[in-house]
Amino acid sequence: MNSMTLIWSALKRHKARTLFTWLSVAVAFILFSVLAAVRYGMMGQLTIQTAERLDTYAKVSQGIPLPLSYYDRIVTVPGVTATVYFTGFQGYFRDKKNTVRAVFTNARQLFKVYQEFSAPPAEMQAWLADRQGAVAGPLLAKRMGWKVGDTIPVQGGPAQKDGSTTWYFHLRGIYHTDLPTAYQSFFVAHYQYYNQGVASQYQNLVGQYSERVDDPRNATRISDAIDALFANASPQTLTQSQVSEAVSFIRQFGNITAMVIYVGLAVFFSLLLIVGNTLAQSVRERTSEFAMFRALGFRRAWIVLLIFQESLVLIVSGGVTGLILGYVATRLLYPGVGNLLQTFGMTWNAAGAGIALSVVFGIVAALVPMQRITRLQVAAALRRA
Repeated sequence: MNSMTLIWSALKRHKARTLFTWLSVAVAFILFSVLAAVRYGMMGQLTIQTAERLDTYAKVSQGIPLPLSYYDRIVTVPGVTATVYFTGFQGYFRDKKNTVRAVFTNARQLFKVYQEFSAPPAEMQAWLADRQGAVAGPLLAKRMGWKVGDTIPVQGGPAQKDGSTTWYFHLRGIYHTDLPTAYQSFFVAHYQYYNQGVASQYQNLVGQYSERVDDPRNATRISDAIDALFANASPQTLTQSQVSEAVSFIRQFGNITAMVIYVGLAVFFSLLLIVGNTLAQSVRERTSEFAMFRALGFRRAWIVLLIFQESLVLIVSGGVTGLILGYVATRLLYPGVGNLLQTFGMTWNAAGAGIALSVVFGIVAALVPMQRITRLQVAAALRRA
């Protein structure tokens, strides 16, 4: 006798009850997916940032610009192997909905500090040789329909010396990175082009410096040395490793791991009660049928296995569906939270954990109805039928 035929027949017996139970499982795993994405959005920063890279901002506030002249002093600090500076503006391409964050830097040092990014040598050379050249992330280029060689007008930028707020760039390359989505949409151009074109009040100012150090064990010493250079300057600086920044960011939200675990436990405990009650009720309604199977010679172990299979089909199918819908939900949510949680997203580890949880809950939910079967008295059950 085909077990799946019996399972399907049992699930169809009360279609509404089965449907709502299955939907409860799916919704629980959608929530699990979103919580896992939030956790990775927090903790994933630690896997991307490196202790070998430092960031230098104005000590009072990160929004205060720093003088470009600080660069010549930072590069003299022992242990600093490469330094870049950044500034930028938010503009748009053709339509205000097509936002572009233009970032300007000293291009020759960029990939020395940020070694997770690369570009083909020919495109890199073309970029370095063109003052108006730019490189774009693969996702940004795809979204905008750009290709190498295009001239790209970015509107809505700061006023230039001639009063225009439209900046023209030549796309010289598409960079590559294996980092999450948020890191594949940068638009990077030469600081010299920006500095020469912008109005005088914005010239020779940068938003931050990033430094790569020779040994992460020296990060604290080098950070202190950089800040000591500008102790009597205005503005003063605050330098720290990017790992320290990520840890500080995570601490602002408290123990996110514990939060996810506690919420998840509450949801799955409720789920266990719902599914367990549904299965127990289903088994209770079919007691006479199971007694008939026993009378026909089917072993008790076969019936117990049938209950386990029914529980697993119901919970695992709902769980997998919930994980798939959860993945879709995180992709839809990413544009709204990506600026805050750059690594927000569903990971394969989370998907694997979700499937494992669905199997565990499928087994646990079947334990109570299974005990009823093990204590089944065949003759008494048949008389009641």
